[in-house]
Amino acid sequence: QLPVALLHLHNGRVERLRADGVAEADLLDQARRAATWHYQWVLLRDFLPRVVGAELAGELLADGPRHYRPAPGAAWIPLEFADAAYRYGHGQIRDRYRVNRDADPVPLFPDLLGFRPVPAARTVDWSYLFDQPGRPPAQRARRIDGRLAGYLIRLPQALTGIAPEEDYGSLAVRDLQRGQGVGLPSGEAVAGRLGVAPLTAEEVGLAEAGWRQETPLWFYVLKEAQHRCGGERLGPVGGRIVGEVLVGIVDADGESCRALDPAWRPSLPAAGATFGLADLLVFASAVAGR
Repeated sequence: QLPVALLHLHNGRVERLRADGVAEADLLDQARRAATWHYQWVLLRDFLPRVVGAELAGELLADGPRHYRPAPGAAWIPLEFADAAYRYGHGQIRDRYRVNRDADPVPLFPDLLGFRPVPAARTVDWSYLFDQPGRPPAQRARRIDGRLAGYLIRLPQALTGIAPEEDYGSLAVRDLQRGQGVGLPSGEAVAGRLGVAPLTAEEVGLAEAGWRQETPLWFYVLKEAQHRCGGERLGPVGGRIVGEVLVGIVDADGESCRALDPAWRPSLPAAGATFGLADLLVFASAVAGR
């Protein structure tokens, strides 16, 4: 339902630009840019500090990435990002979600499985997922600590095509096999490359299970978040990978707000000091309700 909200954001910008007298021939290009720039702002100014911390986010926005520096217009997704660090979110998935006032809390799988029409009873009230003014605090993600919700270890057959009891029915197994299959470096190796003190064997916690090798990068990122940041955000290895790639991709876009207008600020209203995803969703919901 979040991509649908972004469509409403775009359509709302079309309405606003048309009301401002923008020529029909220019509407779609200007609406696309406005929607994209608002999304980029949310990504860099709202999402990024929450995920990697305000200090690292500020450094990356001021100085740019140190290690991920694609040529303009030639951005690419590093395997360390796609197959390890950005999969940190698997550890944040709650056991159950309540999506609106009348719905009972349910697990993500199979109750909120996608790839099908959304029943009216499961229409998301975004205030249950993002803090909004005048509403109770939204549900929080799980702390990042190397553990996954039980139903992610037994994914539904409708999603995987195999029985949940088989090894590949586990999201953790899939993440680990993916990293091994593409030859990712260990977490300790990446920490050494970045000049970061690695986790101890006790912090990783795999020795008691008989694991004597260095740590798969995906699992390392989860345990690093737990021991370096209390599970609230990514640590120095995971945060550096995720932060550099997100900022680097935007900077490689010659049409981004940072490239064309670094002083640009969102034109949509914000409830707090800076425009964030909750504000974007309030606007999108208003457009959808018209």
